[in-house]
Amino acid sequence: MPSKVGNPGSGPVSPKTTGTIKNIFNQLEHCDEQITPICLQALYNFAYIPLATHKNSIGIVEYTPQSYVPSDLDMFFGNFSKSQVGQRPNLISIDGGTIDVGYFGFDVNGESDLDLQYAMTLVGKSQPVTLYQTGDDVEGASFDTLLDALDGSFCSFEGGDDPVQDPSYPDPYGGYEGESSGARYAGVRSLTSQWFSGALQCGTVTPAHIISTSYSYDEWELTPAYEQRQCAEYAKLGLMGVTMLFSSGDYGVAGNGDICLAPNGAPTYPTGAFAPAFPGGCPYITSVGATQINPGAKVTDPESACMQVIYSGGGFSNVFPMPSYQKSAVETYLSKYAPDYPAGTYNTSGSRAYPDLSANGANYVVAVDNSFELVYGTSASSPVTAAILSAVNDARLAIGKKPIGFINPTIYSSAFQHAFNDITNGTNPGCGTNGVLC
Repeated sequence: MPSKVGNPGSGPVSPKTTGTIKNIFNQLEHCDEQITPICLQALYNFAYIPLATHKNSIGIVEYTPQSYVPSDLDMFFGNFSKSQVGQRPNLISIDGGTIDVGYFGFDVNGESDLDLQYAMTLVGKSQPVTLYQTGDDVEGASFDTLLDALDGSFCSFEGGDDPVQDPSYPDPYGGYEGESSGARYAGVRSLTSQWFSGALQCGTVTPAHIISTSYSYDEWELTPAYEQRQCAEYAKLGLMGVTMLFSSGDYGVAGNGDICLAPNGAPTYPTGAFAPAFPGGCPYITSVGATQINPGAKVTDPESACMQVIYSGGGFSNVFPMPSYQKSAVETYLSKYAPDYPAGTYNTSGSRAYPDLSANGANYVVAVDNSFELVYGTSASSPVTAAILSAVNDARLAIGKKPIGFINPTIYSSAFQHAFNDITNGTNPGCGTNGVLC
C-alpha cells in the first residue's frame, strides 16, 4: 500500500505528534501554539456558507488499516463545531475498505482523524464529505486501486495494474486469520482479518470534485513507466473536472524517512542527492506543502515554511519534465534564488518542481483515541486546502458554472498571482543541505 508519507512495504508513517495536550487554547491569540479551525479561518480569511451542497462534492482518501474513530469526531466537534456532533463522512468502501480494523493507536487513527475532523469542520455541516476507504485489511491498496474504482478504463489502460506494486482482488489471502497488515503497524495481532472476496472494483465510484490524499511514495521506489501511467490518469481526471490534491511530504528535500539518493539512484542515508516524491512530481496533480505560524507571531503575520517537527516536502522531479504552466516561475527561481549546491544534488535539467500550494501544517489540535494531541504534517495541509477549494467549487456550481478541475495552470498564471501569499521565510532541509527554500 502507499505510505502515509512513508516507505511502501514498511508500513505507514503517520503525521508526527508531540503527544497529548491537557489544555486547549481556542483563541486567536494562541494560534502560534495550537491550530484549531478558527485559526485557519482567520489565517486564510475563510468564511463561507455553502449554497450548492446538492451539487458539490469533496472526497478524502484513506488506506486501510488507517481509519477514523467515530467518537474522536464527536470529541472534536463537541469542542469546535457543536452542530456537527453525530455527523459522519459518507463512507465508500473500495475493495473491502473498512474502519472496523479492531485496533487503535496514533499510527492507525491519527491520519484519518486529522483529515476528517478538519475537512468536515471547515466545509461545514451542510456540505457532505465522502470518505474513500480503500483496500481491505489483509491485501491493502495502492493509488492504482483507487484509480481503478474512479475510472473503469484505467483497469486495462496500458496493460492494467502492476502485479508487483498493486494488490490483487479478489483477495488471494481471503479467510486467513492471523496478523493483518494493520496489526503489524499497531504492534498487535488482529483477532479476525477483514478480507474482501469480491473482484477488483473498476469504475464503480463517481469521483468527487475535490479529492485529497495524504499518502505518497518516493520516485525511486517505482518505475518511470508505472509513474507515467498513473500520472496520465490524473490528467484524465483533471479534464473530467476533478481536482487531485496530494501532500508533498514531511522530510524536506529528502525522501520519506530522510532517505537520499546515491549517484546510481539507490537509496542512501543521511546525505546524497534529493529524493523527490511521487505523485508530487506528476504535473497533473496539485502538490500541497506545509507552512507554519512562527512561534510568538500573530495569526495575521506572514507564515514561513514549516520547520516545527516536520519540514515541508519539495524539490524537483527526476521523472517528469517541467510543465509549461510553471516554466516562468521555476526559471525565475533558478536564475535568482537557486541554492549553490554541487552538481547532481538535485535535478536542474528542466524538471517539474513541487509543491504548488502550501497551507499550515504545524500544531494542529486533533482528537485521537479519546485524547487531544498536537499533530504536524503536510497531511494536514492537503485536506485544509481541499476544504477551501471546495468552497470555490460551491460558488461556481451555485451560479451554473463547472467545477475548477485541474487548477495548476490557473494558480501559476499572472491573473492569480495576487490570490496567494508568497512564502519567503524558512527552509526545507534534507540530505545534508538547507533544501530549496530560502
